[in-house]
Amino acid sequence: MDTDRTSNGLIYQQQALVSIYWDYQNVPDYKRAKDLLFLASGLGYVVNQKVYDNWKQRNKTAQETLDYLNFQRFDVSLNIKNAVDFYLSMNCCSEASMSSYPHTFIIVSGDGYGEILTHDLHEKGKKVIIVARKGNDSHNLKKLADRFYLIDELPKSIETYKMTA
Repeated sequence: MDTDRTSNGLIYQQQALVSIYWDYQNVPDYKRAKDLLFLASGLGYVVNQKVYDNWKQRNKTAQETLDYLNFQRFDVSLNIKNAVDFYLSMNCCSEASMSSYPHTFIIVSGDGYGEILTHDLHEKGKKVIIVARKGNDSHNLKKLADRFYLIDELPKSIETYKMTA
């Protein structure tokens, strides 16, 4: 947290903002949604939880679980290669451009397209955490991210992080 002094001398703490942008096509694991929220809430105030996919092709349990956890689902039903990546990146960069506060973006994807997004977010002074699926994680993306987690190892990583914090 950052501590700032106001003009009247009072001191307040400003919590970093955190947003989750999830490419569900690349990481289709709704059972890890709570782990993502736990990770995000430990980093600051969660302002957005967005998940992108062609929801007509997904089972109702995944949709209901994500709805229950207040994820905003975006239906990308275009049959264009990388359509989910384009929508996710466009919305993410738009939010980053409007936010002048310390802001961490958790990108749940792992494919190579995230390299461009990570670079754009860093240029805007934002932190980037990548969460990917084993076998679907770009080597370059691991190096570019401020932190990197595998989705299946997230619960263990969170426990390790809590013990060292």
